[in-house]
Amino acid sequence: MGIQYHISLYLIYFMILGEHRGKNRKNIMKKLLITILLTGIGFGKINVVTSITDLADIAKTIGGKRVKVTSIARGNQDPHYVEVLPSYMMKVKRADIYLQVGMELDLWAQQIIDGSRNRKLQIVDCSQRINRMEVPTNKVDARLGDIHKYGNPHYWLDPENGKIIARTIAAALISTDPAGRNMYESNLAQFLQEVDFAMNLWRETYAELKGMNMFFYHNSWPYFTERFGLNVVAHLEPKPGITPSPAHLERLLRIIRNDDITLIAMEPYFSNQAPEYLHQKTGIKIVKLAQSVGAVKEADSYLNMFRYNLEVLKSHLNK
Repeated sequence: MGIQYHISLYLIYFMILGEHRGKNRKNIMKKLLITILLTGIGFGKINVVTSITDLADIAKTIGGKRVKVTSIARGNQDPHYVEVLPSYMMKVKRADIYLQVGMELDLWAQQIIDGSRNRKLQIVDCSQRINRMEVPTNKVDARLGDIHKYGNPHYWLDPENGKIIARTIAAALISTDPAGRNMYESNLAQFLQEVDFAMNLWRETYAELKGMNMFFYHNSWPYFTERFGLNVVAHLEPKPGITPSPAHLERLLRIIRNDDITLIAMEPYFSNQAPEYLHQKTGIKIVKLAQSVGAVKEADSYLNMFRYNLEVLKSHLNK
């Protein structure tokens, strides 16, 4: 608990003594205890703000009762595009730690951080220890679409990277709150064990998914498909962030018919127009996967997000 909290308790104590001078001391102390319980909720917690819900869920898992965590972007929202609101700046103004995705995905976060004018804020780039995929080797410009010069930023969609994120978050929490080190390290160890257990289970349960040929709408999934052995034949976007053109859709129709592609996977926030066109022409199935915690109701935690996605894909295997 911080010094401000303890000062508040002393002030409450003397206020009660003043109001009840001469009364039974036990009654006074009882009232003081009740007041402390009512007013002390939330005091002394480390205030963490994150760009996306996945970082928030992991931070809650590691931080436990010692942290209060808020995500700026919603789980069903495209994390590339978030409107900067004054209310977000106020949240960050009161924060101790801000957890960024990094790799140019949440560029909007910097405007929020700057607007908060919080000079004591610890800013943590959660991508700092990630083995990055699809790092461009040539010059990046707008003609290539939404290409990130530091690599594909959707790294949280590999559970093994979730472990790296968790270690980064734990280090940040310990730096801000050394008194909580034992709890943070214990929670981290438990989370790492849970990920390892889940991965061993998923390798067996979803082994049939290896080599599954499919389309994705947007190039959000290379870490996920690499981890679970899926084969991405094409994307509905001709280039990342570029709306599918008629010519590109005709090309995809030929691929579907020639290679017998049966499934399109997409995030919930993208338009159904292009996938529905391909479905009407070929009967190809469309599924919506959770790219973040909270994207669909079943993805209510970081690990449940993977369980949901893998189960959805398995249910459409060979259909």
